Amino acid sequence: MPTAATTVWEDFEIPAHARGGQVTLNLHDHLAAHAPKRPGAYLRISSDHFGLEAGVDRQLEDAEDTRSRLRWGSFAKVYRENDTSAFKKRKVIKPDDPIDWIVLRPEFRQLLADLANGVIDGVTFYDLDRLVRQPRDLEDLIDIVEYVKRPVTGATGGRMNLINEARPA
Repeated sequence: MPTAATTVWEDFEIPAHARGGQVTLNLHDHLAAHAPKRPGAYLRISSDHFGLEAGVDRQLEDAEDTRSRLRWGSFAKVYRENDTSAFKKRKVIKPDDPIDWIVLRPEFRQLLADLANGVIDGVTFYDLDRLVRQPRDLEDLIDIVEYVKRPVTGATGGRMNLINEARPA
């Protein structure tokens, strides 16, 4: 019989007075030990005709606020894709495959590689539509998060929990 992966919750016990009642538990102290120490921030804006980077700078401020509120460590790496579409596909011709249509986002791909390889141990992004626009990109992120069991969270909108079965929050 295969053994289950160790989770944050295995050593957490619910106090007797809280079982079956309407008691709110303070899990902060327990979960703080699992907060990322080397998170990454992903910032992307689709259009910046003048190259001012004001949009990604504002996103960084919100990501910093989120990182601080969650008590994560300082950003180990910031992935900036200014003036980069996450939707427009480009035609790529490969030697082994005649044609492929892909979205070129090298910083996003580097973020996935760094998360998979332990360079960063969590990700903060501005909003889900800044992080992913293609189902393929979200699927790649989910695959990596399921493997490394590290948090990915947005500064705005709904929270995401990609580590267990309850995906969008």
